[in-house]
Amino acid sequence: MPDPKSLRIGDRIRILRVPQCDLKQRERELSENTELAGWTADTIERIIEQTPVVSVSRIDEDGSVWYDTSIVGRDGCEEQHSLIVYEDDTWERLAT
Repeated sequence: MPDPKSLRIGDRIRILRVPQCDLKQRERELSENTELAGWTADTIERIIEQTPVVSVSRIDEDGSVWYDTSIVGRDGCEEQHSLIVYEDDTWERLAT
């Protein structure tokens, strides 16, 4: 399993799939009729469709690794997103 702590700012990774925790969150939110249910999982699915290769943009004070990306939203407008890189197998590091 890849370790996000090994990543540095500027490293490129490919997002492979939606993290299980986000899929479960979407399922729970849909069953509870939460406003914007499944937003994170839906966003990651669109990132995978449109621009799965992203660059590490920052590492926060807790050591969490983040990437920023732009995608086209359902309304056709550009959206900016900032998401964390989990310690799981939903991403892979690309050769430099």
